[in-house]
Amino acid sequence: DLLPVSLAAMQEGGRAHRARQGMAKATAERPVRWQQDFDGLSVDIQGRIDLLWADAQPPMVEELKLLSPAAPLPEAPVPVHRMQAVCYAFMLCEELSLPVVAVRVSYVTPEGVVRSQFEESLTHEKSAALFFSMLQPLADFHRLQEQHRARRDASLASLRFPYPAYRAGQREMAVQVYTAIRQKKRLFATLPTGTGKSAATLFPALKALGEGKTPQIFCLTARGTAQLSALDALSRMAAEGMAARWLVITAKEKCCPQPDVRCHPDFCPRAKGYYDRELPALLELCRRPVWSSEDIAAACNEHTLCPFEFSLALAELADVVICDYNYIFDPMVSLKRMAGRPLTLLIDEAHNLPSRVRDMLSAVLSSRDLAAVRRETGKLHGRKSGLYAAMTALLTPLRALEPADAAALLGPVNALIAVMTPYLSAPQAAGYQELFRALLQLRMALERWQAAPGSYRALMEAGARERRLTLLCLDVSAPIQAVTRRMAGVVCFSATLLPLPAMRTLLGGTEEDAVFSLPSPFPPDRLLVLRRAVATRYSRREESAGEIARSILALLDGRAGNYVAYFPSYAYLSLIREALLALRPGLPLNVQGRGMDESARAGFLARMRESRESLLSLCVLGGVFSEGIDLPGSQLIGAAVVGVGLPQVNEVQEALRAHYEETLREGFAFAYRYPGMQKVLQAAGRVIRSEKDAGVVLLLDDRYQEPAYARLLPEHYHPQDVGSPEEIRARTEEFWQSHGIEEDDTAQFGGAYAAQSARNDG
Repeated sequence: DLLPVSLAAMQEGGRAHRARQGMAKATAERPVRWQQDFDGLSVDIQGRIDLLWADAQPPMVEELKLLSPAAPLPEAPVPVHRMQAVCYAFMLCEELSLPVVAVRVSYVTPEGVVRSQFEESLTHEKSAALFFSMLQPLADFHRLQEQHRARRDASLASLRFPYPAYRAGQREMAVQVYTAIRQKKRLFATLPTGTGKSAATLFPALKALGEGKTPQIFCLTARGTAQLSALDALSRMAAEGMAARWLVITAKEKCCPQPDVRCHPDFCPRAKGYYDRELPALLELCRRPVWSSEDIAAACNEHTLCPFEFSLALAELADVVICDYNYIFDPMVSLKRMAGRPLTLLIDEAHNLPSRVRDMLSAVLSSRDLAAVRRETGKLHGRKSGLYAAMTALLTPLRALEPADAAALLGPVNALIAVMTPYLSAPQAAGYQELFRALLQLRMALERWQAAPGSYRALMEAGARERRLTLLCLDVSAPIQAVTRRMAGVVCFSATLLPLPAMRTLLGGTEEDAVFSLPSPFPPDRLLVLRRAVATRYSRREESAGEIARSILALLDGRAGNYVAYFPSYAYLSLIREALLALRPGLPLNVQGRGMDESARAGFLARMRESRESLLSLCVLGGVFSEGIDLPGSQLIGAAVVGVGLPQVNEVQEALRAHYEETLREGFAFAYRYPGMQKVLQAAGRVIRSEKDAGVVLLLDDRYQEPAYARLLPEHYHPQDVGSPEEIRARTEEFWQSHGIEEDDTAQFGGAYAAQSARNDG
């Protein structure tokens, strides 16, 4: 069955084994090994017999399993327990040339007391038949993998670049990626949006895969929308004859077909007996040269498998895995089955990685949340239970805690984890999962803090009685470096990995790691960048709202079409929306809302892509619509970015500022300016996506003219300063006319809006 992993149960099982082995007059942990060719494969199987009664007649193999004193006695051995003993019996027969051997499965208490035993004698021939009945499907499975690798490598050897020609710089980038994988090094690259980053990284990585220079490729993204370009590149290469398997790992909450996500065999038929059905489904899919999401979903439905768990099993076999950063960098959810494998990592939009890793390694514990779980525990198990007492032992010091004393919580946290773990596999434990995860995160953060005191900062929100402790991870470069240094090539790439040397440091790189920067491959005259000095700081927003709105409308009036305006917050977006509608009541708007689900996001994007009337979309800077989406051609012809994207000033950002000032001597730049401008440039990068695109970017903030911000603008921007809405409109009209877009042409795209605009402006 699929069950929550219980460290305590594993430890209890180990204790039971040791106790029983200490009582028995038999050989404990006796190693056995079987190495032979089987069905064309070289096979090596090893194990340790829990207890070998060598002097018995016949010799006896005893397999030990933990059984709680309160559990009912089994009527027969669990089949997998018996078969484990059978494997050992066969290997012993082979090693010692025994004609017959006895097997015993013993169920024991944590103290080693036997509660139930099942014995049988097996001839060498019978144990061999059972052994090979298990080995044959596994051999079939491995042969399918070998056949696939041979077919895949042959297809990759002849694979051509999936486009008729390389864009400017793509070939150079491909060479850099291939070299990084061949030398097992890290590469940090910045490439303008629209340069075809996915094809330029995946193609050389696949070539290296086919040549045996890497065993597997992981494409890591920060958002689901960023996966589309990688999938498109892979589909194009498959159409050219590539026989590689790829897989997208989707979060459990999104792919679970159950109405309530409860991963327990008592509630989910896909968890009950899962491992009995997994191998047949794997064999079925491995006979296909390419996997589709429909194939995987059909296999899960046919074999009643958990889609998430099955995708993790497939991830071991896929040539390319596309997934979120956390499956590699988050110690809480990283793919343990991939541990030790020298993977190749292609990290897209890598400017997002530091903040994401910081979130993964930081920890939060609220006394209010802990008290709520303790209340439910009292109802379920009573206030005298050990679990309730352990929660109290943590809650009391947490409510009185000062930040400097946070390390003192490690003892109570460890104690509660130990007491709580056995409860997690119980059906009624659904409410414990979130608290348990928070406790594990806090324990790991406290241990890292003790090992490297400068790597964390304890922050405390205090109310009348309640406390909310945050252990903020300050140093993300060391953990990123620890993960990436053991890989078979790592490529961190983004359109906004600027300034490149600084981002290399932040991403755990050293001076030995390569950096690579590409200029824009597109004609510079196809992008017009205007900047207007308008006050957008929080204290000036109300008074400048009218000028911001008039500037955006002037951009729209230069040519009818689809535009987007980005704002630092939902509140600012709402303020300017009201100002826009006050100036032009009939303005067609597409407004991003808070907490949009997948369906709402898809509808929002569909309206942007399908609109044949002029449309202004209002979005939040740094949100899901400001990076990782592709809107080529007339889907987007202009963008306005309001503000410079600085994170909100708060205790967390100020702690980061102090840390970066001490370690990198650029506190404000790393904590505020760099992440802010990365959001700005990602948003502006939605405009030009191909060599055929043309568009206008309007930057609205007086700080864009300051040298510290101006030097972070890409070289191909060549910004022009404008002083009024009238000048914005004149420059944009002139720009579009220079590209053959005359005023009369707007009639085919939003003519009704153009006429309304003319009436409103009188």
